[in-house]
Amino acid sequence: MKKFVKAVMVAGLVCFGLIGVSQAYAQTKSSEVTLKAEAKVKPDYTIRFAYYDAGTWPALSKNPLPEHAFALVFKNIVEASTNGKVAVDLFPGNALGDTKATMEMARSGSIEMVTTTGTIASLYPQVQVIFLPYVFKSDEIAWWFFDESKMWKDMTAELEKKTGLKMLAVGQNGTRHFTNSKRPIHTPADMKGLKFRVMQSPIYVKMVEAMGAAATPLASGEIYTACQTGVVDGQENPIWNIAANKWNEVQKYITLDGHTWSENFVTINAAFFNKLPKEYQHIIKIAAYQGQIADRAAETLASRVLDFESIKKSMDIYVPTPAELEEFKKAAAPTYTWLRGQVGDAVVDKFLATVKEGEKVYGY
Repeated sequence: MKKFVKAVMVAGLVCFGLIGVSQAYAQTKSSEVTLKAEAKVKPDYTIRFAYYDAGTWPALSKNPLPEHAFALVFKNIVEASTNGKVAVDLFPGNALGDTKATMEMARSGSIEMVTTTGTIASLYPQVQVIFLPYVFKSDEIAWWFFDESKMWKDMTAELEKKTGLKMLAVGQNGTRHFTNSKRPIHTPADMKGLKFRVMQSPIYVKMVEAMGAAATPLASGEIYTACQTGVVDGQENPIWNIAANKWNEVQKYITLDGHTWSENFVTINAAFFNKLPKEYQHIIKIAAYQGQIADRAAETLASRVLDFESIKKSMDIYVPTPAELEEFKKAAAPTYTWLRGQVGDAVVDKFLATVKEGEKVYGY
């Protein structure tokens, strides 16, 4: 737990320290001497980095967005540590296309880096084990799995071999909750007859269907209009994402069931990375590690404090009782059976056993 507290404190300092860094950087940029000096630096390599979150923080938004927090830290460290020899061009807000499209661009080499979520399952189905409902009891157990477990190291090595994408970091998209515009959801029985938008990943479809509702896979950019026009009745996302995208304007009810711990996979084109000088590879790894800390802290601050306040004011919040949560878990059980049929018993069993190891580390 001491490690957890320390990580959050460090990450918080990193995130909010970026505001000061941005201000200082802006002042430096105003210097004619500095501008001339910068003009002389020509990068040997350029990393084009695409991600979903808007690039509004800290200049236009008071609340940090996880993926953008990662990007700012990563960019600053890489460019400073290489004396500008490696440039990082940021493309926030799906500027180059949705997550699925930019993931394919990173594979082909059209861009170098991308942040993805559940969409990567279309390339590597085994990764869906981490999307199993109610499997992670807390953030720190999920962090332990991604940071410490041998299973994840083996999985990312296989991912790179099969897809050409190298896993640099795993940030935190947050704990996902159900929202809808029709009625409060206290148990899975309340979900029957409702239509939910889900990520473009098969396991999310199966989870929602197991709970008695209909699932419609859509890109994130389509959620607001789909909820507003009645194409879907609800959706499921972390609190910060709901507030940042103003989905609370078209959704009245939220149930804090925490069915899935959602990630930000930061990947880089492996062929590009492997051609870099070893010194630059090391710098990129360090920058990704620091960015990962900022990403996780930004999500925690937003979902648990800053954006939670706006959700409280605009939506009816329901927190299931322990007994009701057990009903949700039982209803979602067919998802486990389905995934076993997709990736095999061995993968699922190994994952569940590894999670148990993480639970022991944190006293569960």
